[in-house]
Amino acid sequence: MMDFLELIVKEVVPETKEAKTYVLENVNGDPFDYEAGQFLTLVLEFNGHEVRRSYSMGSAPGIDDRLYITVKRKENGEISRHLLEHLKPGDIIRAVPPSGRFTIQADPTAERHFFFLAAGSGIVPVFSLIKSLLKAEPRSHITLLYQNHDETTIIYHRELQLLEEQYPHQFTRIDLLSHPLLHDLPARRLNNGLLEHLVGIHEPRPFRHKEQQPATLFYTCGPPSFMRMVQFTLRVMGYAEDQLFKEHFTIPVLPPPALVIDPQPKKVQLRYDGKDYEYSVTYPTSILQAALDLNIELPYSCKGGRCATCTARCVSGEVKMSNNEVLTEKDLEKGLVLTCVGFAASDVRLEI
Repeated sequence: MMDFLELIVKEVVPETKEAKTYVLENVNGDPFDYEAGQFLTLVLEFNGHEVRRSYSMGSAPGIDDRLYITVKRKENGEISRHLLEHLKPGDIIRAVPPSGRFTIQADPTAERHFFFLAAGSGIVPVFSLIKSLLKAEPRSHITLLYQNHDETTIIYHRELQLLEEQYPHQFTRIDLLSHPLLHDLPARRLNNGLLEHLVGIHEPRPFRHKEQQPATLFYTCGPPSFMRMVQFTLRVMGYAEDQLFKEHFTIPVLPPPALVIDPQPKKVQLRYDGKDYEYSVTYPTSILQAALDLNIELPYSCKGGRCATCTARCVSGEVKMSNNEVLTEKDLEKGLVLTCVGFAASDVRLEI
């Protein structure tokens, strides 16, 4: 059985009219093991059934003494509305241990330029990464482009101001407001032309590489249309795919996979948390869903191939994935697969 975290809400901090920060601690007092940029998947009982929702951590290990997530109200979002209206100090909630691949391996000797492009609550994992990098990579520079509706919707507004004051030579912050309340502020919405202009101004050496590693990296988090625009524009500008990273907040329901797989039952041998499992799976049922149907509790969150919580290593056999937006070519070369969108094309042996 999977070991869930039991968390107690220690404090609730209002951020904006639509967002609150929840400070969390392990009920048993154990410290958290996580990386900047990762998320927590809450396991909730809602209307008589279990639902899972992932929320990024705005805190950064080694910098913040308490872990916290920030939740923003989503339009037609039943779960976010439920949490914002009912979750209070003293409440106990369950969660899958922290996961996610929107992370950065810091190098204290590196001289890199990080562009962070965030919209709305997309600032949450970005804020965690920025704090971590400012401390861990003192020779690198960070430029933040942050899109919001107006001044009142800026999450972590005061904390970002403090970082600007503390790291004036390492950190550049650019706020973009589509409907500013102050008349002396320009109304700006990030689009292809503005993005190209701003990157051109703030990136004097866009294609310099050191030891085959890109010196300029882009990390994006926000609505799908925002991220598509950013990715498209940067590729047109000449930046390579290995310089661009993104974190998804919206997970669409995937249609049945159009994969050519023999519809005969396949055997799955799986090792997870020191235990061995063996079961049968038949296309079009995914490896993860077949396990869940047998009450084998494996880690998962999005079920859409976008968060990597369900990642496993394929030791033998062949797994075909209907979607993959998180695993890199290097990950695939190591045999990593996503079980939520992974289908056994043969008998397989997996490790989680």
